[in-house]
Amino acid sequence: MPSYYDEKTKSWYCKFNYLDWQGQRQQKMKRGFPRKKDAADFETRFKASQKYDSKTTIGSIADSYLEEIAPRRRASTIKNYKTTFEKHIKPYFADLPIGALTEKHIIGWQNTILAVDLSDTYIHKLDTIFRTLYAFGAKRCKLLENPFDGLEKIGHARADTMQFWTLNQYRSFIALIEDPVKHLAFDLLFYTGIRAGELLALQIGDIDLVQGILHITKSYQRIGGKNIISPPKTKKGIRDITMPKFLCYEIIEYKKHIYGCDPEFPLFAKMCRGTLKYNLDKYSELAGIPRIRVHDLRHSHVALLIEQGVAPMIIQERLGHKSINTTLGTYGHLYPNKQKQVVDILDNL
Repeated sequence: MPSYYDEKTKSWYCKFNYLDWQGQRQQKMKRGFPRKKDAADFETRFKASQKYDSKTTIGSIADSYLEEIAPRRRASTIKNYKTTFEKHIKPYFADLPIGALTEKHIIGWQNTILAVDLSDTYIHKLDTIFRTLYAFGAKRCKLLENPFDGLEKIGHARADTMQFWTLNQYRSFIALIEDPVKHLAFDLLFYTGIRAGELLALQIGDIDLVQGILHITKSYQRIGGKNIISPPKTKKGIRDITMPKFLCYEIIEYKKHIYGCDPEFPLFAKMCRGTLKYNLDKYSELAGIPRIRVHDLRHSHVALLIEQGVAPMIIQERLGHKSINTTLGTYGHLYPNKQKQVVDILDNL
């Protein structure tokens, strides 16, 4: 396992051959190691990742998992998984062979996570990702027993409470915003229920002001200092959303101040998530209303529609949820209890 010293960069690198998944001979080179041992360790871990057995480490399994799913997942998903592995799984299990993982290990890890100041939904997410990672590794390594079986999941899939604004609260907030760019951005979030990433990806050509339709076909993310435009979160996320007339009029006035107005021109070229959050916090405090997250404007939109009696299927279509179960699972508790109404109908038969 030769390692080499680069006089120009004053660091170590390794260069070696290996067989890829098709059995073809390939060469791998990795630079930038501060020590010779680090370069040699990388070669050992890389070669181990090319074959699976019960001695394959969980750290190596995590690296392989990210490599395999990268072409099939959104960049933001890969980033979230990588963060979870690096911060919450590898520090405890990077060098542990997957076949050596026991219930005791998992329970100890769960208790450690529960002792940290994290939200219940985030804890649930960490637990789910660890289970997914193990299932991936167990399948590759042909392990029959699963130490996660029978162990209680920690955290909660959904928050116990949902933060949203009423229409009056939103009106008191938006009345304080004079800048037309920010005003339109928040109106679109509140009155259409689109995600922040979908808002920031909007182009002039995505808006049909004649029909009053917003075409949602993409989402914006900034990862690693790069702007990334990708499809929406799910296939159902590609959708058309009808807009109220007052919102169409607001867009018409806004477009008058955009030079050129090319169909591919970004509607909010100089805006980012940080801008939205800063102004949401600032003006909600000035309005004297509860502070919420940018994503909670989406919840506020749904709460408004439910209050107006809009059917769940219509809300599902507007939000771009994959199934009605997602919509009802997230917002079902906001629907009023209709049992009394049902009894009255039956009594009058």
